Amino acid sequence: MKIIKFIITLFLTILIVGLIGFYFIRQNSLSNLEEKKNNVTVCWKQFDKKLNERDKVLLTFDLTNTDSLEFFIEQSRIERKNKSKTLEFEFNEYKLNDFLLRNCQDKINITDSLFRELNNIRTEYNSYVQDFNLYYTLFPNIIFAKQKGYKREKYFSIEYGKENQNPIEKSKEIPEWAQNVDTTFLSN
Repeated sequence: MKIIKFIITLFLTILIVGLIGFYFIRQNSLSNLEEKKNNVTVCWKQFDKKLNERDKVLLTFDLTNTDSLEFFIEQSRIERKNKSKTLEFEFNEYKLNDFLLRNCQDKINITDSLFRELNNIRTEYNSYVQDFNLYYTLFPNIIFAKQKGYKREKYFSIEYGKENQNPIEKSKEIPEWAQNVDTTFLSN
């Protein structure tokens, strides 16, 4: 009888300690996920603010022959407002960056500092995204993250003040590591 009581007590103790441990692991994981997600969000807001400054510079140009420029500015603003980091957003930014590169030779001081600031924020943003995504994918964080509705964040690849590859064309390219891989077995 004493052995049965001991086994039951031991089992209940292990169960209670396990549940308490699980609770603290879950809370710590969710707290860290929230903190890392907040870093991404705050940096995205800084990026948005700097892009709004860039939009003001763009709007100082004579836009009579560039109807599409206003379209790309507006689409970029809509995407940023929706916190949408889509391929379309990158394409809009690609077009706006391209316009600045081709039409701002006389305002080089303004655009150089603007490009530098945008690239610094982009680098910081991508760093926070990498930190969040890495933490997100670790076990058991991924389970808790999915329960809370978190999703992996997307990186942003446009480099301001430099020639970039069209992100839509780039997304259609096969990565170098996959170019010589036989995928015929997938078609069965």
